[in-house]
This record gives sequence, structure tokens and C-alpha cells, in this order.
Amino acid sequence: MKLLKKFIIAVVASCVLAVSAMAFEPQKENEKPPPPPKEKQDVPRPPKESPPPRDNNNSGNRGNSDGKRGGKP
Repeated sequence: MKLLKKFIIAVVASCVLAVSAMAFEPQKENEKPPPPPKEKQDVPRPPKESPPPRDNNNSGNRGNSDGKRGGKP
């Protein structure tokens, strides 16, 4: 009788441990693997050209405002 009782306790304990291990196992189908690291590529940039000189009479490129102010009419 004692042997049967110990056997039943051992089976129940192993089932409880197996269920708890499955409950705390991370979900593998929801996790995405991290992307592979990319190699850094050195891209040579062309030298920047200097802008044309500005006129001193404030007639620079300011867009076509025609004296209008912003906002809805």
C-alpha cells in the first residue's frame, strides 16, 4: 500500500512539473529572430559645391508669395 501511494505521488508530481515547465516556456512562434548584423559600408561623398553668392538687395529666392499671408481664405 505504501509503495502504491509513493508511486501515485511521484506520477502526480512529475505531471505537475511537466505542466509548469510548459507554461513558462517562451512562445516560439510569436518571437522573431533578430536580423543579421549588416556590414558598414563606406560610401564616398562628392565634395560639396559652394553656393552662388547672394545679392545684397534682398531679392533672394523667397518663393511666390504675392503679398499673401498664410492661413485659409
